[in-house]
Amino acid sequence: MEIAQLPSQKRKNLIIIAILVIGLPLIFFAAYQVVQLLTGAGGSNKPKNVVISNLTTSSITISWTTDTQSTGSVIPIENGNSKSPVIDKRGNSRRYTHYVELTSLEPNTKYNFQIVSDSTKYSAEGGKDFSFKTAPITADTPTPNPIYGTVSGGSGDDVILYALPKDKSAYPVSATIPSGGNWIMDLSALRGISDKKMVSTSNSSNLVVIAVGGSGKGATVDGIYSDIFDSNGKLKDTNPLAISSKTDMYKAIPSEALLTAYATNNTTPTPTPSNPTPTPTQPEEEEEEEEVVFDRRFRLVQQLQWINMVGGTGASVTGKTGAASIQVANLTDTGFSVIWVSKEKEQGTVKYGTSKTSLSNTASDQRDGLTTKGNYYVHLVDITRIQPETTYYYEVVSGSNTYDNNDAKYTLKTFATLSSPPPFESITGQISNLPEHGEVVVLAYIQDVDSSGSSGDSTKMATLIDDNGKWILSIGDSRIQNGSAYYEYTSGDSMKIDLVTTFDTSLTTERMEGITERDVDIALAESSESSSGSTTVSALDNYGILGASNGTSLPVNSTPTGNSYVVDGTGQTPQTGILDNMLYLLVFSGGLIGAGYIIYIVSKPKPSSKSKMSKHL
Repeated sequence: MEIAQLPSQKRKNLIIIAILVIGLPLIFFAAYQVVQLLTGAGGSNKPKNVVISNLTTSSITISWTTDTQSTGSVIPIENGNSKSPVIDKRGNSRRYTHYVELTSLEPNTKYNFQIVSDSTKYSAEGGKDFSFKTAPITADTPTPNPIYGTVSGGSGDDVILYALPKDKSAYPVSATIPSGGNWIMDLSALRGISDKKMVSTSNSSNLVVIAVGGSGKGATVDGIYSDIFDSNGKLKDTNPLAISSKTDMYKAIPSEALLTAYATNNTTPTPTPSNPTPTPTQPEEEEEEEEVVFDRRFRLVQQLQWINMVGGTGASVTGKTGAASIQVANLTDTGFSVIWVSKEKEQGTVKYGTSKTSLSNTASDQRDGLTTKGNYYVHLVDITRIQPETTYYYEVVSGSNTYDNNDAKYTLKTFATLSSPPPFESITGQISNLPEHGEVVVLAYIQDVDSSGSSGDSTKMATLIDDNGKWILSIGDSRIQNGSAYYEYTSGDSMKIDLVTTFDTSLTTERMEGITERDVDIALAESSESSSGSTTVSALDNYGILGASNGTSLPVNSTPTGNSYVVDGTGQTPQTGILDNMLYLLVFSGGLIGAGYIIYIVSKPKPSSKSKMSKHL
């Protein structure tokens, strides 16, 4: 006879369970707070390395670092009156780097400001008041001069970039990066230290680029413009920006732009005697290296023929190629870009000139160097430094083929130069599911949706992806179709993005709202229209322990294309699961029976021992 558990025992068990349910989360929370307190005890939220950058007549950027992750904002002060606080451009999250943009300021006016780090206000440091003076109005019109690249080793979006002349003659330009690591800045925003006038740069300018990933973390690249950047302003791969431990990033920034002094080593040098006594040097005895002679002999046993086990000699090009694929993008007053796709990997150039009978200039692919030329499927050639409002003729040379519009030559007319360019803006993103060759051009334009701002579509803009699928596209200088005005877009408009590669892709639509503050990630996929009756299934990524999970068939004569197989017929399911073999099937069945028996034994209820009370009863 079994006796039911007493109510008091049940109550005790319920109390224990309640204590565990409530107490464990409290213990974990308290432990977390203790860890946060201990990790933050050695640091400080005090602003360090306060830098003035992006100085204009009506705006300025203030950036700094803290030893601990903190929130940051800036309170502008004009004539003793405090204005509303302005938070970090990237939001009010806790970071090691802080970046605040102040706008709607008065020209040639001095402002004081306070930095609010967490809840503490700071208005001076090291005897320097936190203040700046905006630039005066001048008649100069800046011409956009973007530079861009990628930062590695940073923590998410917690990185700030600076660029300035190495001689410290100008306030730096600056930018933040999204979590993808791409950055872009405009050198036309450089202003001189002495007169705050615009500073122009050229291929011979000596520049320095600084990446700051927090206190004591950063990277720098410096040199002649043409040595560290290519003709399109991209930082060359030979000059990577990789965040690591570094404490001297700020030594290249002029003191007028650095409101908290850069800490240097103030060790007093040992004085040198006026008449130093020469110390006799003992001639070093050269150790005779014993020459070791290796006698290696080889015997050729058999020469094997190399066989491509993947199948095929290259990518399967199914989209438009040759003359049918030629497109023009990035048309401005001083340049344009030509895009096309070829059937095979080959070199590509564009010959151009102002006369149809004299194409005296030649431009190479954006990825080519001065002495090295590459072979590509997808080609992007930039024609730069040409004249505004001028008709140009061009032809495309792709491998052994020349596309010249049936000997009439292709033609276009550059736009007129416009005054008062809009703010410099760009979008960044990443392409996934890249084909094996990794060649993709991002082609985009803005489309009016809300009937505000400019109507219709903007001109097309294009850029190449890098080896990791990342890309940067400048959109601030986009124009309306006839080029007579800059395109004014609103948050309600859309960005249409087409990916040019060796097969046709579907058009992607992105809302313009907040597009400059986020990464645009696109998964590359072949459009259904380009398959020509074939079906595409993922290469072995949906087959499991039982074989194909969705019943797709893959014939023996299927052709691999990148990460996919193009199937043009019917076949049998590939033998990829362990149950395709009878022996494996028997072993697997026996394992299931054994596992079921073990579960049954473990879960079988055991007879409870009778208490003393039950025995007496």
